Amino acid sequence: MKNITKIGLSALAGALAMTSANAGSLALSGSMEATYTTGSGYGTTGSNPFGMDKELSVTGSAELDNGTAVNYKQTITDALAFNDSEIAFVIDGLGTIALTSTGTPISAIDNVTPTAFEEAEAGLTTGLDDVNGADGDYGIRWTLADVAGSGFTLDTFWTPEHGSGDATADNAASGATYSNKDDAFEIVLKGSTPVEGLDVGIGYARLNSTDTDTTGVAQADYDQDEGTAYATYAIGPAKVGYQKSAVSIGSTNVLHETDYFGISYAVSDNLSVSYSRVDADQTTAGTTVKQNMDGISMSYSMGGLTLNIANNDCNDCSYTSGRNQDWQSMSLAIAF
Repeated sequence: MKNITKIGLSALAGALAMTSANAGSLALSGSMEATYTTGSGYGTTGSNPFGMDKELSVTGSAELDNGTAVNYKQTITDALAFNDSEIAFVIDGLGTIALTSTGTPISAIDNVTPTAFEEAEAGLTTGLDDVNGADGDYGIRWTLADVAGSGFTLDTFWTPEHGSGDATADNAASGATYSNKDDAFEIVLKGSTPVEGLDVGIGYARLNSTDTDTTGVAQADYDQDEGTAYATYAIGPAKVGYQKSAVSIGSTNVLHETDYFGISYAVSDNLSVSYSRVDADQTTAGTTVKQNMDGISMSYSMGGLTLNIANNDCNDCSYTSGRNQDWQSMSLAIAF
């Protein structure tokens, strides 16, 4: 891990040491989504089922004199506050090296089984612990789009302190000045196989932590390991997928194991439907409890406007016997 980090830092330093960049460009894009949401797993008595989400993204690009491309991204929340940010250097022969908080490799593949709209777990109170790595933290991401001509992508990420969040200021530390959380590392390998329509991927994340007493003295290592593997297969208008994930949480000695299934069908160029299922186990001190979720969804697009509908159900939610929930949502999304 340390060698990979040193390679990334050295390549990034080399790119920054080059001469000035040529004049670049800046663009503003965004999206808006209005929703109507109901179900026993949503809200409280008397709550308003209408909701709205909107987000803006500022993107920019330039090129250094040596041909290295420099890309920038900054998202802006509903409250017009800065959110995730990224500056990436596309270096010929070395891939893309980015300083980023816009997501991590393993969080991007937490559930890639095919759906028309939402996964089966969406909107439900499940306590599901899927792979998420150091998502939301600022760190170094190195991506090699085509490993040795194989068509597979290698995607890695490292941050010196997970849980610290986005970068807050220049010439200053981000996040808390003291924490029991240490560095985190992720690696993902994914791509298309020689079998037409078959895509596979595998990912691993390690979140290092140290428990401390009230004086800040280290007591024990409470690390977290996450792993996942998936396969999807597309034939004509149909696509099926299966994924297996496991999360081992050292601080609580709990193991989460989750199976994801999904199938989608493109009825036409504009209309898609899907069914998905999630079976989740939680094991503590040798005792295993289960829950499962089922979901159906539909998506209909009309140019830049998309209508989405989802209906999800959960049995033994949050690993509690007899606790059942349902969730329904209708969404109208517009990209601009």
